[in-house]
Amino acid sequence: MFKKTLFIILAVIVTACTGTPVPVSTPSAEQMDSEEQAVYAALLRNLYSASSYVIMDTTATSPTGVGDTASTLDRVIQDMHSVDQETADSFRVRNEAAHPVRSDMNIGSSYVLLSQVEMSQIFSQNRDGWQFFYEQYPEAPGIATLSRVGFNDTLDQALVYAGSMSHWLAGAGYYVLLKKENGTWMVDQQVMTWIS
Repeated sequence: MFKKTLFIILAVIVTACTGTPVPVSTPSAEQMDSEEQAVYAALLRNLYSASSYVIMDTTATSPTGVGDTASTLDRVIQDMHSVDQETADSFRVRNEAAHPVRSDMNIGSSYVLLSQVEMSQIFSQNRDGWQFFYEQYPEAPGIATLSRVGFNDTLDQALVYAGSMSHWLAGAGYYVLLKKENGTWMVDQQVMTWIS
């Protein structure tokens, strides 16, 4: 037992002295979930700064869903600088399909999840759908759509899509790159991908 322990200690010392990098551990699902909520909080605060949000209950990377994420992402990354490859790869993998948005997130503000059926009901009234929407959700800046967040391995760079509609011809979608500095997520860059 003593020889085995001594061998392990010597192996660690030799590895440390030779400069061989120690493998970085992969973030756990709990870490990723916690950081994703923190990214959403920073993103919403920066883009919309409201006390309450209405968020679509399913993730998307464009106003039409998750259709052509790969080519859009390639164009966005050309317009951004310093996007880690692992951040881009993580974004691609995590957004291959739509996912439910959690109803119990801590994003620093209250929010309501809105399904596609509920949105259709709001806008199929025999009157102005946006007027009806704001009667239901007076504090909301419109309807937000979020993607899942792509991260680098050290969880200090994040890429996310956020879109918002606030009236018939008032909306836009952005891919946003955030960086974590001193424990706080900050918007670093954003690229608009659509506007109405």
